This record gives sequence, structure tokens and C-alpha cells, in this order.
Amino acid sequence: MHKAIKVVLAMFFLSAAIMSLTAVKASCQVPVSWEGAAHFQYNIESAVVAKDTAGNRHVVVEFSVTDPTTGGKWDILNDEPFRQGPSLSRLAIILGWPANDYQNTGAAREDLQPLPFGNGAGAALPMSLDVLKTAVGLGGYRFQVTTPTLPVQAQGTGVVAIEGRLAWPVVVNGTKVYGRAPVKNAYKYFALTGTDVVPRREVADIKKCQSCHDGGVHKDGVVIPRLSLHGSNRTEELRACVVCHNPNQTDIPYRTSGAEVSIDFKRMVHSIHAGSRLHNPFVVTGFQGSAVDFSDIRFPGKLNNCLTCHTEAYGKGTFELPLASSIRGSTIATGSVPGVSVDVNPANDLKITPTAAVCSSCHDSSKALSHMASPRSGGSFQALQSAIDQGTIRERCASCHGPGRDKDVRKVHEIEGD
Repeated sequence: MHKAIKVVLAMFFLSAAIMSLTAVKASCQVPVSWEGAAHFQYNIESAVVAKDTAGNRHVVVEFSVTDPTTGGKWDILNDEPFRQGPSLSRLAIILGWPANDYQNTGAAREDLQPLPFGNGAGAALPMSLDVLKTAVGLGGYRFQVTTPTLPVQAQGTGVVAIEGRLAWPVVVNGTKVYGRAPVKNAYKYFALTGTDVVPRREVADIKKCQSCHDGGVHKDGVVIPRLSLHGSNRTEELRACVVCHNPNQTDIPYRTSGAEVSIDFKRMVHSIHAGSRLHNPFVVTGFQGSAVDFSDIRFPGKLNNCLTCHTEAYGKGTFELPLASSIRGSTIATGSVPGVSVDVNPANDLKITPTAAVCSSCHDSSKALSHMASPRSGGSFQALQSAIDQGTIRERCASCHGPGRDKDVRKVHEIEGD
């Protein structure tokens, strides 16, 4: 970073450091600085597969972090925002595959977020690296990380994403301390095998999400926070969210008892927003084993208007049936033993078929569930993915709910124009 800017920032950070050990630790929540976030931009310059001398494949990622407000560049190995310990300064690169619908089978992870058991094991978590421990400087404020050996399952189009929070000085009750700057995540698609790069489908628009999640006061005085989750690490980039929140993922990494719950993005997000209207409470086990109950969530708009979040092109919405053939069922049972072991082999996962997984995340009455699982509808709540792929189990929802049909989704939802 430029020397003049460095000197000014060093003064701020030194003052903040003196007070942070007491003031921040005494607080139940580390302050968040969106003002600080404006000073950082993650940039993925390249992601390529390379082989070592033994023939093992690795992904080599080159990246930089810049300051959009000044045009300057950050030295992540030395500059203060990156050196304040993991509770404030955290930078990770995640790698997922295949991009048509992430599974991440065989991924190796560093234990960035300690789990109740295992080495950061999850049903379908992506490969993950601690950038601040593993990055190598290339000069010119460019940096490089190399992933562990790729498993054989890493095929087709992959994605690499940068996520994390950075330290920034803030004032709390007249005291200068460190806060967390939630920096927008960055991503890049690349070829794991072959040469074709096929991006993941676009379903929702972050700008639509931000029409509510703007940090402002909404109906009934409710403040809806901006989209920065998991301790200010995952911020305002849906294409990064879905790498972890994929069809094979459940809350098993943190669960020590009870039936695991799907946290597949297409199912989870609908259930969260429909929280107060569900017949069955949507409760997910989160970090440190905390139970997160979304029963009091009331959607501030028309819950049935899919275009509030979804996109459409050429007159067809991404909410319409039939769903893309690449979309997988949502896992609800991995065969894991809560609190003891995690089964990371997806072949034996029990799943909800894709359309039923989405529809039942809002329409969860016993009548609705029976309808979805009826022979006429063809859905299932205990299917293997192999049966879905082979057509042994085949949903027929579009025959009634497809475009132009009697129960067209657009018609029964009374969907308004975009």
C-alpha cells in the first residue's frame, strides 16, 4: 500500500489495538464497519489446474486486494487490516465443483472454523484454504495460493471464491477499537477438466435481495440488515453462498443430536423467508451447536411473488417448471451419526426430489406434502440421487404447474411483472 496512506492507517490501528483487547472482548458482539468495507475489493486474477512432479492436480490461484476509494493495493502479508488475528482478520479461498450443481465430493479442508468433531468435515463443504497463512507474494501486490491435491471427483467447471472479513478501526461509545469490515466476496469459474467453462445458472439477483437487505428500517419498524453472514465473512455474493449451501449439504457438521436439516440454498432461503407461515418450524443447527429458529421471520412483501427475488429472461422466470435437468435433489439424511461421525459419501444420501424440495420449503402442510409425493406428482421425500438421475423416480409437476397449464406457477402465485 502507498506509504502515506500506510502511515495514517498505522496511527489509527495502533490506537485501536490498545483498546481492542478490553473493549471488544467486553462486548458481546464485535462491531461491523461497512465504511471500512468500502476500502477493500477482492480480485481473482486467475485460477488454473497444475500438476506436481507426482502427477497430482492442484489449483493455483492468483489474486489481489485493492482499495476502490484510492486505487491503491493492499499488502495482505503485512498491512494492518490483515494482521489482527482470526476474530477480526480472516481471508479464505474456497474451491467447489461441479458448477452445474455443487457437490464438492472428496474436498480437503483446513479447519478454519472448528467443528464439534472431525477435521472440518461436512456433508459437502468445499475445499478451503486459510489465505493469511498460505499465500505467497508474487510482487506488485499480487499473491498466490496452491490448493491441496484435487480428488478425482473434481471434474468439469469449478469455482474459486474469496471470502472473509478484515479489521478496520471504529469508535464505540467514544472508544476507538477494531471492527470487522464485511468485504463483498469474489468468485471465478474455471476448467477443472477439459477446456469448456460453463457458469452456474443465475436464479436470483442480489440487487433484488438488497431492496430489503439494505440496513434500513422497514414495515413495523423492523431493521433488515445488509447481507453479510457467518461473522461478516460471507458478504453480498450469492454465487459464493451456493458453493457451501449446495444440494448435498446439511447442518450435520454442527449437530450433536436429532435429525439433520437440509441447508441447500434453494430450500433453505425459501424456508427462512416463509418462517412465520410454515406448519413445521424451520430450525437449523448453526455454529457452536446453536439452534437457529426462523419461526418469527415475516416476509415484508408478497411472499407468493417469486419475482421479488427471482430473475426472468425472455418471458420465462427461473421459478417456472420444469426445473433445469442439472438440479439435484436436496439431501435430508447423509447417513451420519450426529456428534460422532460424518458420512461424506453422497451416494447413499436420502433426498427430496428437486421440485418437491423447493415447493415443500414453503408449502409444508401434510396435504401439500402428500400431493407432492402422490403417484400423479411423482415427487419423493426419500430418494437416492441415482434413482432421480436414472428416471426411476420422476417428477411430473410441470404437467399441471408448467407454463400455460391449468395450475401454472405464475398464475396460481399471482406473480406480478418484474
